[in-house]
Amino acid sequence: MSAVRAYHWMCLVGAIVFEVAGTTIMKAAQSWSIPYGAQLGIAAMLAFIGLSYYLLSLATTALPVGVAFAFWEGLGLFFITLSSVLLLGEDMTLTRFAALCAVAAGVLLVHHGTAGGDTGGSGPSGNGQDSDNHEAAASEGRR
Repeated sequence: MSAVRAYHWMCLVGAIVFEVAGTTIMKAAQSWSIPYGAQLGIAAMLAFIGLSYYLLSLATTALPVGVAFAFWEGLGLFFITLSSVLLLGEDMTLTRFAALCAVAAGVLLVHHGTAGGDTGGSGPSGNGQDSDNHEAAASEGRR
């Protein structure tokens, strides 16, 4: 993995961490007893979510957008749910657990379904010409 690509994956990991932290702090701050605790929690959430989007935008300069968004949204949801159970005392039901497994499977399927992480075109070569090649072969077969 090249250093540039590793940098972009690290940006994506940072984006996920800030998304999870911001959402968790927003919920936790509702029970803070300090003055303006809820408002501070909202301000922290806005800052963290802003950083999350910034890092996501950096990640998508080299990673396929579909893969980056699937990881960001899917793993963010996964870890937000875990933090709500482990830190905020919410229940882990069988349905919630099954949904987390489905989200994790979906993220992996999107990642593995992106042919080597290419970012352009349709089809395995990434040049957008695969559909044209199939059409040309089909029309030659009709002649």
